[in-house]
Amino acid sequence: MKFNISHWTASLVSVPVAVISGAISMIAFDIHLIYDMLIGAGAFFAAYLPTQSVSMNRQLQEYGLTKSEYKYINTQLRDAREKLSRLRKSYSSIRSLKDAKLIYDINRLIRTVLKTVEDDPKKFFGIQQFFHSNLDSAVNTIEQYLFLYKMPGKSKDEKIRLHETRLSLLELKRTIEANLSAMNKTNYQSLDVERDIISINNKRSERKYRLENKLHKQQVNLKKKETEKETVNAYRGEENDRRE
Repeated sequence: MKFNISHWTASLVSVPVAVISGAISMIAFDIHLIYDMLIGAGAFFAAYLPTQSVSMNRQLQEYGLTKSEYKYINTQLRDAREKLSRLRKSYSSIRSLKDAKLIYDINRLIRTVLKTVEDDPKKFFGIQQFFHSNLDSAVNTIEQYLFLYKMPGKSKDEKIRLHETRLSLLELKRTIEANLSAMNKTNYQSLDVERDIISINNKRSERKYRLENKLHKQQVNLKKKETEKETVNAYRGEENDRRE
């Protein structure tokens, strides 16, 4: 999760502080090395804790989360990563190409959901069913399915039950896809708004272009009429001169 930025920020600040404090202690106080190291460690934590707290609070404000919500989401993500690791380990038990494709697709969908929540933790609250139910069902069912599938001497009834289990996995895949679509609903709404804005701006530009063309044509026609009028007046002046 991006909240790890607070850890790295605090470390970048506190490590130099600890080194400088330890060096000053060695040079200025000339005490035992152990005490110098303790002073450096104390300076590290004295700089790390407030810096990490400030950085994390900024991240929490950015995402609109409380500290308790962050801890809960982080715990759910950690558990989900462990389950995803179990799912990857099950690849070695796959015995058919169709199962390989199905399990790969489910794994890809799960990774996409986790990555999306890591980038925007607030989306977790719109997809809690995935973390509390669908993910467990996917991992447990796939493990049991692959374990039983590779067992020899299966009866006709057992083969039918395995086939029904595979159909259930296909349905579960569609359910996870629906979870992902629900999670991205706000993104599509924002996309629609941006698309409407672009459409409105294009229409305004077209109207402005047509208006400018119309004004240009009117100016050209006006100049043409003035030229014709001047030509007529000049011709009439010449005629009058001839008569005189």
